[in-house]
Amino acid sequence: MTFSLTKLLKEQRPGPRYRVMADLIGEAIVDGRLAPGERLPALRDIAYELGVTVGTVARAYALAASRGLVAGEVGRGTYVLARAAREPMQGVGSAAFHAAAEGVEVPMKQAIAAPVGQTEIMSAALRELLDQLPAREGPSLFNTYLAPGGTEDERAAAARWIAYGEFTPSPEKILLCSGTQQAILTALLTACEPHDLVLTEALTYHAMIAQASLMGFRIAPVDIDTEGLVPEALERAIIEQKPRAIFVVPTIHNPTTSIMSEARRIRIAEIARAHRVAVIEDDIYGTLLGSRPEPIAHHYPEGTYYATSLAKSLGCGLRIGHLIPPADKLDRARAILHGQGQTVPPLMAELATSLIVSGGADELVARQRKEMLARQAIAMELLGHHDMRRHPAALYVWLRLPEEWRAHSFVEAARQRGVALAAGEDFMVGRPDRAARHVRIALGQAQSREALRHGLSIIASLLDSAPAELASLA
Repeated sequence: MTFSLTKLLKEQRPGPRYRVMADLIGEAIVDGRLAPGERLPALRDIAYELGVTVGTVARAYALAASRGLVAGEVGRGTYVLARAAREPMQGVGSAAFHAAAEGVEVPMKQAIAAPVGQTEIMSAALRELLDQLPAREGPSLFNTYLAPGGTEDERAAAARWIAYGEFTPSPEKILLCSGTQQAILTALLTACEPHDLVLTEALTYHAMIAQASLMGFRIAPVDIDTEGLVPEALERAIIEQKPRAIFVVPTIHNPTTSIMSEARRIRIAEIARAHRVAVIEDDIYGTLLGSRPEPIAHHYPEGTYYATSLAKSLGCGLRIGHLIPPADKLDRARAILHGQGQTVPPLMAELATSLIVSGGADELVARQRKEMLARQAIAMELLGHHDMRRHPAALYVWLRLPEEWRAHSFVEAARQRGVALAAGEDFMVGRPDRAARHVRIALGQAQSREALRHGLSIIASLLDSAPAELASLA
């Protein structure tokens, strides 16, 4: 190493020690003092030199790894990644997260819908639509922009698709977006001003965290349990921190698969209303369930931004999302959405509408539910004796690793054996040790059940081996 990392890490700054250390490591990588491929000192060595606990150094390394600056490798230690300076934004939703790892045979990292005949059903619907286009009057779908928020027919189809139970949104209140990510971004920009605070689950969909950070919003975690957000912790955080908004995934929570009860949703709506805090509700996984509690938006419509899409139930390639903002924020949200300049392609909007109206969308959802039941059963068969959280309709499982493993080491060991996974830190807000021994295993991304079984068998073998044993075999 060309300079003393220990000396660098002795620099005193405000804030938790592990976070300061991770910041200093990041700065050294960006300015070139730490070169790509350099190995960081062993945890015990640097802890001794600095006079801190090994746990503090481990948390600093884990945070640096979650930022995409370094990576741990079984038998090699922690080393600097080559592209850290050019790709500082890591985590779920980032380009680095979604990039295919070299040599991966079984991708199990992205929570996407399983292949259930999307090409067959959507191709038939698209051919029918294309056959009708020459006889249509007006601008060509290939030479026009989507009307801000979508056409009347498209919003009517969306309302039909979104409605369930007593939740029946009006078409005129719905905005078509380019996926749920754009719906969430529009909600953040509508509900918040720069430097506002957004509260979210301690583990959550990290693309939202990246979006909020890029827009200059502050993010803080709230404790979760087996149902999601803990109401008492949420109210305490609201009183103490004065947030502008709350982001929540109440149905098949990403990554833990939890489902919030109706009573919990009502309580969170009451808390948000009492303190006049906006709620951004991500219900992208909701349609995977046959029945579910009404959304928080049903109990707090005047303060909730409801976001969903067709991605997880039909296919992510459609890029059709929906946002239902509070009634008095509709015009502002529409203007912000339009101002982003990333409108939904009119052809995709018409295709989605056709699928909903014709019943093709319902057929795909039925197939998806059946397929995920089968894939979850395979996961239970091969991994069920481990500490795993799951739901029969979920596109993933949340696995707690044995004591001797840490997430990034396990992910790297799996990658070396041809399987791509997501480390628990990718979903973390706040404490980097909260999910340091968890991985999310996506079950839908594998192109067949046979491929899934192969990938899960590799994971099962790793779980039954200690890192030291694997290193000795390398």
